[in-house]
Amino acid sequence: MDLSANRSLDLLARSYEFEAVSAPVQENSVMLWVGTSLSISGVPLLIGEGELEEIIETPPVTAIPGTKPWVMGVAAHKGGLLPIISGDVLFRKQPYSGRVREYCMVIRRPGYYFGVTLSKIERTMKFPIHDRLMDQTVDPDFAPYSLGGFEFDNKFLAILDIDKLIADADLSNASATAQDPTEDHSDD
Repeated sequence: MDLSANRSLDLLARSYEFEAVSAPVQENSVMLWVGTSLSISGVPLLIGEGELEEIIETPPVTAIPGTKPWVMGVAAHKGGLLPIISGDVLFRKQPYSGRVREYCMVIRRPGYYFGVTLSKIERTMKFPIHDRLMDQTVDPDFAPYSLGGFEFDNKFLAILDIDKLIADADLSNASATAQDPTEDHSDD
């Protein structure tokens, strides 16, 4: 570049610098917790944004023999197979009666891909992060999988921690028949 081109660029940069408007400063910026309000087995819960892949209509399910009672079966979903778990049986240990569970949340984690039936879907909610309560009483069936929560409309909404749920050894083995550890597997 010649000298005049460099000067022109320098003058242009100075004029933009002189006329530039600084970005507005937010004085009361509050960190927000964002998630979805839903219910499993009639218990109102929150799921953090990014914790679930999507919420879908519960697809037709084909039963899988030899699985635990909470496994409803497997369904076709997006060109693959999606195991569907009954949220009622998984958490409450008993099947629901009444209205069919029309929706389920799809969870995808390394090594895990499944849907859990929901009893209700509410909406996306936002709470100031400093309002999170960590010492509230949570429904005993959900307490091992909860990580605090928020007060809303005079009720406590516990946060369902998906990482705690998939860390449960019972969830990782859906086989109804436990192998006998004394059983001999040799080819004698």
